Amino acid sequence: MAKLEARAVDAGLVALKSADDAAAIDWWKKRFALLAGIPTDAARAGALVPQLRQLAELPEADRKRLTRARMQAFLQAPGDQRQAVLAARKLANAIDPPLVASDDAVVQQLVPEVPGADELQRQMGS
Repeated sequence: MAKLEARAVDAGLVALKSADDAAAIDWWKKRFALLAGIPTDAARAGALVPQLRQLAELPEADRKRLTRARMQAFLQAPGDQRQAVLAARKLANAIDPPLVASDDAVVQQLVPEVPGADELQRQMGS
C-alpha cells in the first residue's frame, strides 16, 4: 500500500510557526492584500477556508499566537481590504460552519489581548 503524504493545507502559514510575532503580522498583512485582490467574494472565501483549516490543525499555542497576529494585521489593514476579507469570511461560514465557529471561538478568547479587537468583533458580527 502506498504511503500517503501528509501535506500542509497552507505551507506559508505552517512556516510562520518559527517566525516571530512581527514577521507573522507582516505575513498576514501581505496575505490580506492578496485575498482582497481576488476578484469575487466567493473566490476569496475559497482562498480563506484553507487558511482557517491550517490554523485549526496547528497546536493550540501556535493557533492562538498566529490568530492573534492575524487579528493585529487585520486591524492595521486598509478599510477596503478589511471589507473584502469580512465578506469572504461570511461566505466561508456557508462552506464550513464548524470551522468558522471554531475560529470565532479562538478569536473571542483573544479579544482581551488585542487592542481594538472589540471593534473587529463588531465588524465580524455585522
